[in-house]
Amino acid sequence: MPRFHQYKARDNCYVLTSIKGAVITFQLTIRGERRLREAGVVPDQSFPRALLLDLCRTGDAFTGGSGVSEPITESINQLELDFAQDPDPETLFPACDDCASLDDLHLSLVREQETLATKLQCAHHRDVTSYTLDTCIPLRLVTLTLFGHLFEIKAVTKKYAGVNRFDNLLRSEFESKWAELRKLRGSSQRGLFETGLGGELSLSGSQKKF
Repeated sequence: MPRFHQYKARDNCYVLTSIKGAVITFQLTIRGERRLREAGVVPDQSFPRALLLDLCRTGDAFTGGSGVSEPITESINQLELDFAQDPDPETLFPACDDCASLDDLHLSLVREQETLATKLQCAHHRDVTSYTLDTCIPLRLVTLTLFGHLFEIKAVTKKYAGVNRFDNLLRSEFESKWAELRKLRGSSQRGLFETGLGGELSLSGSQKKF
């Protein structure tokens, strides 16, 4: 399951998750961080993979950039333990059609002989095929509306599998998953005050009267 972390030397946060046996770092926008906190997720806490997928869908979680510069050994061990417990398959994450990398993905339109094909590409394969590139857009900027307009403007004759998976992700609905987590985390917090913690507070109050 993905795990929410806060940088030790910075105010912003990031997410670590295990995909295909590798630990992947997702950077968060301010809105992405806020959505997790509003759902009751706090630093060093795991949350359902579906929510990370939704943040990827809206461009609020993305790979690439400076990554993590601090030790993450304990986080990796925890991710390995939690990996099998997540019901949402890791194959739902967008990946490069050429090498399956998740890092720094763009939506690319490339010339292949007499056809115009569209695929997801990492930075390395964008460089390799740069001479065939027609259009290239960072994936986190691609919305469902832009996705549709692009194919209206461009005469695309071939879509790779990664593009079709990303199209399905853009059309997915995750709000029920957020609502479920907010309800669960809200119940957990109320439980603290209704059981042991609440009793301790009451006891402290009665002690002050004496």
